[in-house]
Amino acid sequence: MDGRARPEPIGEAVRAYDAALEADPDSLEAHWKLVRALYFEGDFASADPDGERDVLDRATRASDRALAALERAGLGELTVKPAVEGLAPAERQAAAAIHFWSAIAWGAWSQRRGLLSAVRAGVAGRMRDHAETVLVLEPRIEGGGADRLLARLHASLPRVPFLSGWVDRDRALPHAEAAMSIDPTHPGNRLLLALTLLDVAPERRAEALAQLEALSAAEPRADERVEDLAILASARERLAEERGETPGSAGG
Repeated sequence: MDGRARPEPIGEAVRAYDAALEADPDSLEAHWKLVRALYFEGDFASADPDGERDVLDRATRASDRALAALERAGLGELTVKPAVEGLAPAERQAAAAIHFWSAIAWGAWSQRRGLLSAVRAGVAGRMRDHAETVLVLEPRIEGGGADRLLARLHASLPRVPFLSGWVDRDRALPHAEAAMSIDPTHPGNRLLLALTLLDVAPERRAEALAQLEALSAAEPRADERVEDLAILASARERLAEERGETPGSAGG
């Protein structure tokens, strides 16, 4: 196995969510699940770079439709606490999921075009806005996924005047630690903390390397196998890089 998922099951899921939205264009659950499925198909199940780009283009378009459905439901302005206090739990969860998976879909889209291109296209700011909205709605979604995303944005994005002046290296570690406090067992949170420490807190390098070593020896979760395989591979690659080893030789 090369860490790729079989395309048939996720393709069936995409078709099912498309059908659900044909039947009910205002189903918030079907909207966010379609965005999530298209992201997964593009990032983990497409056979070639052109296919990845095509599917991720679809994911961003599905994100726009999901956000339009939020507007139609009267849930378009949810950036401050008072605006969400009267929402039913199901509405909060659905709105948070739409914003979270929209951010992830745009992030995957931007990875095929480079960080600076993403900043110039306004994608980075869009991802930040979605993640910060998730923090208002439901910060625990996806094991602290919004804090995870914000930590990476603040740690790794170039700070370009008038485009990404909001990037603040000092905010990266607090977001990484917030994600860990929500779910300290999540492999993504553990990797993100290690990467953030290496990027912005070199005095804690030993802690970061210990986290990478533990992840390198970890097993993927059964229900998140494909995603976890990518996370664990990233941990091994970064550990090898930090040790000055050739790719694939960490732990050998």
